[in-house]
Amino acid sequence: MKPTRVWMMGAAALLVIWVVALGAMWFARSQKMTSEKVLDYISANSLHSKSDVERMKMIEELGRRVNQLSFEERQKLRFEKSIRSAYEGMTDAERARYLDLTLPGGMKQMMEAFNAMEPAKRKQMVNRAVNELQRAQNEGTREELDKALNDQNLKRIIDQGLKSYMTDANASAKLDIQPLMEQMQSILQISR
Repeated sequence: MKPTRVWMMGAAALLVIWVVALGAMWFARSQKMTSEKVLDYISANSLHSKSDVERMKMIEELGRRVNQLSFEERQKLRFEKSIRSAYEGMTDAERARYLDLTLPGGMKQMMEAFNAMEPAKRKQMVNRAVNELQRAQNEGTREELDKALNDQNLKRIIDQGLKSYMTDANASAKLDIQPLMEQMQSILQISR
């Protein structure tokens, strides 16, 4: 075989490999879930005037999509009005199902991000959360506090957060979270 032909075949093989690799990268990126894709799903699939079975299928799919998001994408989604509207449009049972689908993964991601934070930033976040809890405690009435603490979905969130804290937080993060845990314990004792 002539050396020129060997070089041509090698170049052609390399070109085919690059085309396949670029195609695979494009395909992988198109399959990656983003907060925008979740928001598009929400806007295209209103729960309004759907049967119970259809609503549950839509909630299951929404939960599946949310669970595919990275921590950063979940953070983007958190402040979107359409996700809040969709959540508020759910019945209590549907909200519970949605939380059951999305909380474990979300709490795990949050704790992993918290573990990776610089200690100073972690402490700053904990202090802000403690201050917000104290403000809410001081501004709210006893009845409002009791109502909030008796909300089953809030209990689910707290329970999953505590499970994630116990299993996923590293020792340093657990120490940094301690003031927040103490503030939560104080609120729970007041409500008793």
